[in-house]
Amino acid sequence: MRRQAGISLVAVAVAMALLAALAMAALFSMRHERNLFAEGWQKVTGKAAAVTAPSTAPVVSSAPLRKCTIDGKTVISNTECGSRGKVIPIHDSRGIEPPKAPPAPADAPADAPADAGLREKMLERAMP
Repeated sequence: MRRQAGISLVAVAVAMALLAALAMAALFSMRHERNLFAEGWQKVTGKAAAVTAPSTAPVVSSAPLRKCTIDGKTVISNTECGSRGKVIPIHDSRGIEPPKAPPAPADAPADAPADAGLREKMLERAMP
């Protein structure tokens, strides 16, 4: 009986499992906009890297955006295109905001639960 030369199948399986775990950690960190590898390296070395927070200031362009028609094609540019173009107004948005909670009903007492009236109506319908 001859023995196989080289890396064993168990070692290859363990190496592939480690590679898959590293790939999953990289995908996880990309999805959640974190760098898990840099955070782990900071814990190992004890060095704190300079944290740069993303800027919330709006990007200010030096020239307004213009919508121009050149040779029958619509082009959006920040350069002057003569009398053939219109300035596009840009409005800053706050992105997606959570919905606001509805106001509390004014006729309900403060200590009573909000669904007390509903319970009473259900009980009246259930009783003959």
